[in-house]
Amino acid sequence: MAITAEEFLKTAKKASKLDAFRDDIIKLKQAKVSNKEILRFLAMNDVHTSASNLCYFLKNLQNELAKSVINTPKTTETVQVKTATQIKPPAEAPTVQEKNNSVANRPAFLGRQMSSI
Repeated sequence: MAITAEEFLKTAKKASKLDAFRDDIIKLKQAKVSNKEILRFLAMNDVHTSASNLCYFLKNLQNELAKSVINTPKTTETVQVKTATQIKPPAEAPTVQEKNNSVANRPAFLGRQMSSI
């Protein structure tokens, strides 16, 4: 009998040596540790890889985590908000039209009179 595509992918997909340190790498990145320091951490654990391989691993990890966040259902909460039904300005407050017509809001050249030449 022939092999299915799923079975083939399981055998064909080469596991990364960084997969064993996935959780540790996530912790280090969350702690804002540089990639250079992560490479040093991996070397201390007898895992030697290139900076570009670590970047590739991190990019794939980021995409994987982003997909899981997108597919996670979010719960919603109902919030009641009280709104004001009517807002009255104070009686002594100037209206918008009065503010726009005041001398203080006019450009300087409109408020001056030309002196005779």
